Amino acid sequence: MVYLRKTLKFIILIPFNHTNIVLFHFFLNFIFACIIYAKLKPYYDPSMNNIHIKYPEFRRLDKLSFLRLWIGLSTIFWPRALFFLFLLSFMAFTLHIGKTTKYKFIKDIIYSYGCRLVLFSMGCIIPHKIRDEKKSKEIYQKYLGPTYEINYNKKYSTIVTNHVSWVESFYYPYLYACGHISKLSNKNFPFIGKMAIYSKTIFCDRQNPQSRALVAREIEERQRGILNGSIKTQLCIYPEGTSTNGSHLIKFKRGAFMSCLPIKPIVEIIDQNDDCTLASGILPWQYHLILTSCYLYHNVKFLELPVLEFTDYMYEKYQCFGKTKWMVYMNVTQRIMSEISGLKISEKSYAEKLQYINEIMGNDIKGE
Repeated sequence: MVYLRKTLKFIILIPFNHTNIVLFHFFLNFIFACIIYAKLKPYYDPSMNNIHIKYPEFRRLDKLSFLRLWIGLSTIFWPRALFFLFLLSFMAFTLHIGKTTKYKFIKDIIYSYGCRLVLFSMGCIIPHKIRDEKKSKEIYQKYLGPTYEINYNKKYSTIVTNHVSWVESFYYPYLYACGHISKLSNKNFPFIGKMAIYSKTIFCDRQNPQSRALVAREIEERQRGILNGSIKTQLCIYPEGTSTNGSHLIKFKRGAFMSCLPIKPIVEIIDQNDDCTLASGILPWQYHLILTSCYLYHNVKFLELPVLEFTDYMYEKYQCFGKTKWMVYMNVTQRIMSEISGLKISEKSYAEKLQYINEIMGNDIKGE
């Protein structure tokens, strides 16, 4: 207590000038960096490598640097964080002004370009959208039939993509003004919940079988409405059901495929050589957001694939992938996305991710 009183007395008596303000700023961010570093360290701990190697789909592939974290917090983090919060609050407020659809066109523009500004503010300056038409045609004809003609602009019911981090939650609304499938707890999350409601996001309680069944029916109704034009807001689904480190496509869930309607696959490709990767993997989203905000910029590419349709050729030739049409469709989609993007396929799922977190943290974390 004596040392604490002396320290506080010393701080109070420091002359109020620019130099001391800067030093105090760096000191406070040093303390903050120590706290964040301590929270992140178990996810990178080399002494737990025997656990990490069992989960290549979720383990961290980047490096944790205390110096980079401290410098980032002391320089670019706070301006970014304030701008980020300002954008989210502005979007959440403007999107829910009025109950009519009178200004919906303007709101859609605010929603789309607001999401783009969020990405820009967090260092995703130019997310690249790329195509590989030659390889796509070869793989599509392998699975859909030798006469199948690829088409990027055909009408589709759903965007299907891998889930790597928070980036997709802003990138896809920016390009497609779409809603998502999200866990129920996000509905009441500040700012984000309001934006999700505006984009007609479907919320699911993972622990409730009744909720999952209702969501499956709602997805099919939404898909059919999008195709026939009665619903204008596009739908984006992450069939993996959780985030990975971007090196694998883990086991797909059935929601997007049960209707066997045309879909638009997109694969997010993360630069795994970055000091700090945009893939969140097993990191809690809040720590991952702080970590990525401490780095100047990030590289991310979105590989756009042609519209994918269920065909009789697919079902007849690849019945080994499942007993029903939707199971064949789901597994063929995963293989197409894997073979074109180069990502590996894994049979692990959200349950194994929870198991991994429990092993390294020593907790008994339940899913939401």
